[in-house]
Amino acid sequence: MAERSLDLDAILALLERVRDLKVACVGDLMLDRYVYGEVSRISPEAPIPVLRARRTVAMPGGVGNVARNVAALGGLARLGAVAGDDAAGAELAELIAAEDRIEDALIRPEGAATIVKTRFVAAGQQLLRLDDEAALQSGYADKAVFQGAGAILLSDYAKGVVDDGAVQAALWAGAEYGAPVIVDPKGRDFARYGAVDVIKPNASELAGATGLPTETDEQVEAALAALLDATTTKAVIVTRAGKG
Repeated sequence: MAERSLDLDAILALLERVRDLKVACVGDLMLDRYVYGEVSRISPEAPIPVLRARRTVAMPGGVGNVARNVAALGGLARLGAVAGDDAAGAELAELIAAEDRIEDALIRPEGAATIVKTRFVAAGQQLLRLDDEAALQSGYADKAVFQGAGAILLSDYAKGVVDDGAVQAALWAGAEYGAPVIVDPKGRDFARYGAVDVIKPNASELAGATGLPTETDEQVEAALAALLDATTTKAVIVTRAGKG
């Protein structure tokens, strides 16, 4: 497989294309909290560190982080996701409203709970992550979020939002507006995303979807070929970083 590299000018040209591009970001949304503090002793109750909290930071996670990255690159993100009808959902809505280049297209069903992930950190080391999530969230298939989009990003964390309805709505909009559809996938069945333009798994997700090892570049290339044969996607990009 031929290698393709990008020099600095090519990368800058790609980044310039993102500026003011309207990007529909649809997927699983969560509230990410970070509790930063200091550890100076071990608990007398159990052999665990005692964290003295100093500050707490909250930000949109999951597809919310994707939208923030689009905005940071100068794009205009329209965030289509499901948040809970609760205090965490209200906090998420406020955080998103504070972002100048993110348009809120949230759905907040009555009685729904927001996914919250709280990370406890000391001296740059994550000590514990607490996940607070209930049942699967409902899917998101509101076609209005895609209107006029120059690109469509589906961020799937397997929490229920990127269901078959959401995928079909994205594919319809991609064809309607001439927008590429890009999926950050989850799970083993990548064929369910249909004829999207790009699927972007990490190496671990690629291994899970194909049943093939992905430790070396050669193994990754073999797994990529197998995935392209097994799906109707047009392209696959593999990263080493994980998510979720």
